[in-house]
Amino acid sequence: MIAFLKRRADDCLSLARWLLRRWYVTVPALCAYGVAQHYLYVNVTPSLPHTLVWLDYGAAPQRGDLVVYRYAGTPWPDFGYVDGVRFFKRIAGLPGDTIAVSDRIVSVNGTEIGFAKPRTRAGHPLEVITAGVIPDGHFFAQADSPDSFDSRYASSGLVPLARVVGVARPIF
Repeated sequence: MIAFLKRRADDCLSLARWLLRRWYVTVPALCAYGVAQHYLYVNVTPSLPHTLVWLDYGAAPQRGDLVVYRYAGTPWPDFGYVDGVRFFKRIAGLPGDTIAVSDRIVSVNGTEIGFAKPRTRAGHPLEVITAGVIPDGHFFAQADSPDSFDSRYASSGLVPLARVVGVARPIF
């Protein structure tokens, strides 16, 4: 076991030396990675049709805009839904809009958003969001996929405006 750890340490030192000798490759690559992490968002879920988006920080989100926000709902660690995880959704409701629920069908201002499933694919129960008016500083997030975990569910809930990372502009 000690020999294995020594070999791994030697490998790491060798890699570090290689990276330092080729700083002219390493530094630009790390800078590009940092910029990409800050301004680009890659969507790997079927919730929305866009795969790569540019984040426009500081833009005021409007109805219909795509946004990336940090999750603030009930933690679901089994699914990776913990505080701060980035979600990519469309704004379907703004402060002052009315949420209505009828037989688990959720609508905002009379526009049907979708059916709120009673259970996840793994069998966990899901509660539908409570009907009412969207308060100031919050919005209703939706996705195109009927299986998406969005504001239709009480555990996801309305999204605080302060949790918005940026308005997303699709690249492809």
